Amino acid sequence: MTPLLDVRDLTVEFDTADGHALAVDRVSFHIAAGETLGIVGESGCGKTVTALSILRLLDDEAVTSPSSAIVFDGTDIRRLDGEALRAVRGAKIAMVFQEPGTSLNPVLTIGSQITEALHAHRTIDTGAARARAIALLDLVGIPDAASRFTAYPHQLSGGMQQRVMIAMALSCEPQLLIADEPTTALDVTIQAQILELLQALKGRLGMAMLLITHDLGVVAGSADRVAVMYGGQIVEQAATRELFRNPQHPYTRALLDAIPRLDVVTPRLPAIAGAVPPATAWPAGCRFHPRCSQVLDRCSTDVPPTFVLAPSHFSRCWLADTSPGSRDG
Repeated sequence: MTPLLDVRDLTVEFDTADGHALAVDRVSFHIAAGETLGIVGESGCGKTVTALSILRLLDDEAVTSPSSAIVFDGTDIRRLDGEALRAVRGAKIAMVFQEPGTSLNPVLTIGSQITEALHAHRTIDTGAARARAIALLDLVGIPDAASRFTAYPHQLSGGMQQRVMIAMALSCEPQLLIADEPTTALDVTIQAQILELLQALKGRLGMAMLLITHDLGVVAGSADRVAVMYGGQIVEQAATRELFRNPQHPYTRALLDAIPRLDVVTPRLPAIAGAVPPATAWPAGCRFHPRCSQVLDRCSTDVPPTFVLAPSHFSRCWLADTSPGSRDG
């Protein structure tokens, strides 16, 4: 089956004041129609840069490798320009950005911000656009949607602002929704409501979703497959149930160990030692090796390839190498 989105060898680099940054390094993944792929990892691992690359929303300082391909519904987005690119953004692929408080325009009403997308991509009159916007606000659970149409972002709570962002993204019924940390800075109750809302709308509209988060717990009940990112690379990828049942990369295991569990009493949650290095100074060999509790001699010098562990389960780790003598150095 041809995937709806097929990202191949995505590489994104920046020149910064601190030096050359390799933010995303040969990342490949695909999403089928109606499927949810979760991308997880700590801050600084390249998740958001990957998402912004899909819609070509990075600034001019970002350089994407000519060998990279971002194929959506049979068309390479990297080859689109002008009207053809604008016809995809917002209409066929929509994005819920990480911080609604800074993504919403503070001087425009939420109604005008939703109808702007409708007027940009649909032939629709003012009255019909208003009715559609109110219906969307109602759909995402905004109470008294008609009166909220004229509200400004600062008059809404963080959870309500996030729901407005989702309403804007869904206004043209996209085929693919990119949700970048959609529950960041929200309390646990609102987080659960937003995730439940996204799942319900996904099923109702039949759209695919790319869910980006730093928390494996968020994708546990939401994603069909999970890609784990570290150091600008995908280090493990598998079906969600398989990843939780049989994690293979030490980084994946460390993330899972850091999730609080109700059935286990522990005085202190395990933490991953150290921090994600800057993209200007990735370590040689495996990029996780300075923080890894299972490090081998070769991890500090040899770059691990991606090993196929089972159909649709991949790991970029020397521990997955079963060839003779593989643990000798």
